[in-house]
Amino acid sequence: MRFFVVLFMAITFLWGSFELKLPANAVSVKLDKDDLLIGLDNGELYNYSIKTQELNKMIDLPKFSNYFDNDIAPKIFSIDKLGDVVAILYESDNGTKSLGILENGNLKSFKMPTDGVKKIFLLDSNHVIFVTLSSEVEYYNFKDGKVVFENKLTTSSTGDAAYDKKNGVLAIGIEGGVIFYFDTKLKRVVKQVNAQKDTIYSVGIDGKLLISGSADKKSYFNNGSKEFYYEAKFLVYCVGISSDKGAFSTENSVKIIDKNGEIIKNIEYDGASLNYLIFSNDYLIGSSYDNKIYFWSIK
Repeated sequence: MRFFVVLFMAITFLWGSFELKLPANAVSVKLDKDDLLIGLDNGELYNYSIKTQELNKMIDLPKFSNYFDNDIAPKIFSIDKLGDVVAILYESDNGTKSLGILENGNLKSFKMPTDGVKKIFLLDSNHVIFVTLSSEVEYYNFKDGKVVFENKLTTSSTGDAAYDKKNGVLAIGIEGGVIFYFDTKLKRVVKQVNAQKDTIYSVGIDGKLLISGSADKKSYFNNGSKEFYYEAKFLVYCVGISSDKGAFSTENSVKIIDKNGEIIKNIEYDGASLNYLIFSNDYLIGSSYDNKIYFWSIK
């Protein structure tokens, strides 16, 4: 598999912040140290180095067919990375999804054994965690090609899920505003929080810090000792978290809060809807449905 630098990327710098123009919409984003993996809705997976500002295409995923057309570029629904292994959940034939495992430049694809998978997370070098729309957690051994563990958490639907890989805890937000803490080592729910009053669109977890956004037009933040609510006056589609900060979207801005729950920065934003907010060392990274990745300076 060849890696090559895309020469036509457009970068616009604005007051210490900058924008990265992409050939299609970014629909899945994952930060790995200084590398940002970007999955597009045209089936292309890129790696962007924040340090060198180089954008490299990693792979074009195989095209698929449906009842109406052939050679359709697949949407990338979810990506994760652990060591040299990249897991990719992407669109496949006739409304199905496939799991791709990219390692050493080689792609191995698997037909999904489960319908309705929303998010994937690499548990180790042999297993991927599936979080489904029907609130099931499954462990899939991609070396053996079989599900080795499954647990249905509730009859409610999953809105979003996030993985604190360091502590081995999934945060799974569902309709009705409940967030489950699922310990991936113990393989069970260890805690649940009645965080919000409506469907959770986005959730983030890092150690004791938890953040979510909901259809109730509020963002919820928990720093381990106290809960906070923020009126967004708009559907909160996107949140982000780090070890000492949180962020959430409003109709025309992104607000950053510190670990004590204080709003410390307001970023004006009137672009398309954001689908990811990710903290790096120097930036808050925002991915949107306008073919752009935004890098907002937080220094």
